[in-house]
Amino acid sequence: MKLPPVSSSYSRALGLILGCCLWTEVVGFSVLPSRPIFLRSSALAVKVTSDDLPEDEVDVVVIGSGLAGLSCAALLSYCDKRTVVLESHDAPGGAAHTWERRGFHFESGPSLYSGLSMDESPNPLKNIFQIVGEDCDWITYDRWGTVLPTGEKFAAKIGPEEFGDVLEKYGGEGAQEEFAAIMERMAPLSNAAQALTSMALREDAGAILTLLKYPMELFETLKQGQALNEPFSVIVEEMQLENKFVKNWLSMLCFLLQGLPAEGTMNAVIAYMLADWYRPGVTLDFPKGGSGAIVETLVRAIRKYQGQVCLNAHVDEILVEDGKACGVKLNNGKVVRAKHAVVSNADPYVTQKLLSKADISNDMKEYMAKLTETDPTQDGIPDLKSFIHIHAGIDAAGLPEKPSADFPAQWAVIKDWDLPEGVEAPRNIVLCSMPSLIDPTLAPAGKHVLHAYVPATEPYEWWAGMDRNSDEYKQKKDEAADFLWSAIEQYVPNARDRAVPGTVQIGTPLTHERFLRRTRGAYGPRVEAGKQTLPGHTTPLKGLLLTGDFTFPGIGVPATAASGAITANTLVSVPQHFKMLDQIRLPQK
Repeated sequence: MKLPPVSSSYSRALGLILGCCLWTEVVGFSVLPSRPIFLRSSALAVKVTSDDLPEDEVDVVVIGSGLAGLSCAALLSYCDKRTVVLESHDAPGGAAHTWERRGFHFESGPSLYSGLSMDESPNPLKNIFQIVGEDCDWITYDRWGTVLPTGEKFAAKIGPEEFGDVLEKYGGEGAQEEFAAIMERMAPLSNAAQALTSMALREDAGAILTLLKYPMELFETLKQGQALNEPFSVIVEEMQLENKFVKNWLSMLCFLLQGLPAEGTMNAVIAYMLADWYRPGVTLDFPKGGSGAIVETLVRAIRKYQGQVCLNAHVDEILVEDGKACGVKLNNGKVVRAKHAVVSNADPYVTQKLLSKADISNDMKEYMAKLTETDPTQDGIPDLKSFIHIHAGIDAAGLPEKPSADFPAQWAVIKDWDLPEGVEAPRNIVLCSMPSLIDPTLAPAGKHVLHAYVPATEPYEWWAGMDRNSDEYKQKKDEAADFLWSAIEQYVPNARDRAVPGTVQIGTPLTHERFLRRTRGAYGPRVEAGKQTLPGHTTPLKGLLLTGDFTFPGIGVPATAASGAITANTLVSVPQHFKMLDQIRLPQK
């Protein structure tokens, strides 16, 4: 049994091709802290209070306040659709929320941003900000560190200027030539990957009109056709790369972009990233105040256009009448009715439970069964592995106050390039971040804030069924903390001894599952290029749409923002869609 098409074959095909536009950065995995008190303090950190539940019918109900749900609601509100976002927790943002403890401001997940400080940008989140007339204050920086398995480390600027020196030093003979050859080979795909904005996509016949607003860009994208969707490993094999450092570096980039090695990563994804990271003058961006500032901006936009964001509003049931989703029922018995649509930003496992009491068609039952099938032998898509995190405040005595080549604000630690599972091996790669080096307001004076995590490599099975109050669970968390501290100490001497009492927090797959409502602690599906595709946003149930990282285009901040935008586009008229497109400012070709 196959998933129904997005809405028609042409938009499905275009949707798969347009995925290339959405991957400006996707190193954005997230966790909530392991005790509910952190959730309560997080609401103070992002300064978002709850609206009252609506007393009458609204146009659209959005379940969940992740970035996709908030992006969708912001655009719908801008288009005069009366929209309410219902969030279970007492802080909005989902995987992108932030919280404070003892004066330290902790980042729950997204750690790398780009394309957001520019006025002309292909980043879907930036385009949403342009449409709604709201934005964050952006801080720019240009270095990202790497610790190799040998213990050698570097923090070259992103862009071409210093990376040639890295290739020469660590790749040796032939490395610069091989990387230059890859860049040349990928150039046509990179041009196509950046040609057409995902903001023009919708899942009905109106897509013909909105996509034709960009005729040359559409032609450029379609010209590369199937090549954009093929796995990057096809080109690696075609080029007959021999330099081990170049191959390892490209494999790591693929993994950090999409959670897959080169053989599973779509050409469009790596083509976009290579063009973006290795262009002259490129910078990374950080929102002043942390990722919570992004959440605040989207909430502010929703309310600016008379939408609502209701916290502590736990949806128990999606209501269906006469074959159409018509609203939701909360756990307190309150019913919120939706005139036009219900949009679920919950993962498909949760959405399936919300529909368990509804009278839905067999087609819809089969559709949800397919979305929640993870067995590849049954044509299912496995979920990505989960995460372990450490958050801590530390004493900054003797440490630099600004990032540099010797002391970057963010770095990756690679344990072994040659493990059987490669970059996907459990605890083989750790990503570390010290955002207070970029924005000093995130930590008290004389302190720094730290975050380190394994990016989708922690097996849920290692933690499944454990009692969170048991000595076994505590011991396992201590082991994880030791591993993560070791990665942090590659750049921060004696980091664990610097920890401020009461600030160290360990997040596990069970933390993800409990507080983020991420089934099995996962963060999106493990979609392999050339083998599987993500579903669209419309469903066989009239009036129900899905949005977020389990739908096209997948994981990451730009991708989930684009998912929310495509969902909203589908619910508004073509003239309203054109009005939104007129507000965005794209790079000049």
